[in-house]
Amino acid sequence: MKKTSKKKTAAKAPRAKGGVLLERTDKVILRDKDSVLKIFGPSYKVSLILNEAMNEARAAETGLPVAKVIEVMKLRDHWCIRREWVEGETLADVMDKDRKNLQKYLRQFVAIQCEIFRKTSDRMGNLADKLDKQISASPLPKETRYDLHMKLQSFPRGKALCHGDFNPTNVIITPNGEWRVIDWSHVRLGDPLADVARTYLLFWLSGHVAAAEKYMALACEALKAKVADVQKWLPIVAAAESAKEQSAKNHELLLHWASVVDYE
Repeated sequence: MKKTSKKKTAAKAPRAKGGVLLERTDKVILRDKDSVLKIFGPSYKVSLILNEAMNEARAAETGLPVAKVIEVMKLRDHWCIRREWVEGETLADVMDKDRKNLQKYLRQFVAIQCEIFRKTSDRMGNLADKLDKQISASPLPKETRYDLHMKLQSFPRGKALCHGDFNPTNVIITPNGEWRVIDWSHVRLGDPLADVARTYLLFWLSGHVAAAEKYMALACEALKAKVADVQKWLPIVAAAESAKEQSAKNHELLLHWASVVDYE
């Protein structure tokens, strides 16, 4: 599963000579011996970088097996977060190499997500507040944004830990079969069904439509929820996602979903 790109900026984060895991216009993620270094470009506010590290530390405090934050530092005038290196393969890579067992891996994926939902914290922001701000920043018409704001207010806020970017590329399977979840920069407390809706959307946006439908069925089964209850969140999460830079195809798809306020 490929992640969508972030907004581009004129200035770049410093390029690394080796060990690059991911490189975008405004950040670089690289391996540095037994750690991973995430180097931010000047477009990132310091407060957001510090908050990202804090949220990841709080996620670790719940007892979940996450890649722990080692330090926050400056490197050549760029802020960085150093995390522990986790040996293994992403669940996305495992799925690609063994597609005949997709259902088995999706069950594991859902089980991990449900384990996250069972955790909470008294020191994290709420997902509804973040979604509300993203809707305001979306390119949707003013009337549609207003309807979505009102719809969001009618939904339960929830207190479950929601990863916020839960997809198979953010799950590492270690050589001994254990798992670690990485990239907690978007973690919030909220309704699990909102997080399921976003994961379903991420499968769709990456072109894995069949996997999206199988995931939805498995997640609803595990949470004892109706598919229609998750679908009610889709216009909200689609509108929030449309506030980010997207491909033309995905942008059109998101705007269509976000415009169907009464999704059935």
